[in-house]
Amino acid sequence: MAYSLGDQPGGILSLAALLEEHSEAIEYDLIVLGLRLRDLGCPAFSWRDLKAIVNQASPDSALVRARFPEQQPWQLSQMLLADLVDTVRWVAWTKSTDARHNRNRPDPIPRPGIKSAVERIGTAVSAVDMNRFLGWDR
Repeated sequence: MAYSLGDQPGGILSLAALLEEHSEAIEYDLIVLGLRLRDLGCPAFSWRDLKAIVNQASPDSALVRARFPEQQPWQLSQMLLADLVDTVRWVAWTKSTDARHNRNRPDPIPRPGIKSAVERIGTAVSAVDMNRFLGWDR
């Protein structure tokens, strides 16, 4: 069975398997670059060229979006905009009565690939047990 260029050795067979699975995305990326899939194998567009294009596909390429739909990366402008919105919401919160009582702090906008700080696994430990663990129970 051919692997699709992950961490496995790649060759024409693995490129063919990737083409079979994601042909439309690869064709789109090639068109953006001024190439056509129908020209593959000619001196102007070799299998080696296709391998380089596939291996070096940018995070916003159609191929990467098709292969990893759950990990859609954000562009820099989207990250900056989310940071700006989080900051404005936090500043507005600091002026509220909720902030004086340290409650209802606004949650940041979820970002793809970044786990929320709210997700915690485990059980709470009492202050006495924590002091004993830290060696502060003298």
